[in-house]
Order: sequence, then C-alpha cells, then structure tokens
Amino acid sequence: MITTEDILNMNFYKKEKFTGSFRGMRYLIRKERRDDTDVFLVSVWPGPYSSGATEESAKIHAAFPFTPEGKQQAVDWMNEQWQSHREEWNLK
Repeated sequence: MITTEDILNMNFYKKEKFTGSFRGMRYLIRKERRDDTDVFLVSVWPGPYSSGATEESAKIHAAFPFTPEGKQQAVDWMNEQWQSHREEWNLK
C-alpha cells in the first residue's frame, strides 16, 4: 500500500509536482489553488505511460485540502482506487 511517507512532505508540493506508481497504477499529486484555497489535486491512471501520454478518459481525479489530514485522505483515496480498480492496473 501507498503511505504518506511514500508521497514526500508537504513543503515539496509548494514548488513541485510528484509522480509515482504502485503495482501498475500511476499517480500524479500536485498543489493547486481552487476558490482561494490550496488543495492536493490527485490523479491516477493505468500504467505504463506518463500522464501526458495517457488519454484523459483513463484518469480518475480527486481534490483534498492542502493539510496533513488532506495528505492522508489523498493516500487513503489512492489506496482505495487501487483496490477498487485492480483489474484495470497492469500489475507488474
């Protein structure tokens, strides 16, 4: 399973986005400003290709508060996505 330690610390997201993968599921996490509030914007999609090389229709997106609790919610959501869409990920 993905852990909060796997997706780096909050300060990283103030300047960078983060990409990774877990057993065939690729993910992208970035900070975005929405309605005057910072959020984690998280996207997941089946590997092996990058986000730019994957059709938008294959991606699932969610937003979470840019807080330590929101970071945990993002991790929990990614793990739920992996579990509920296991047949879609190219398990390697």
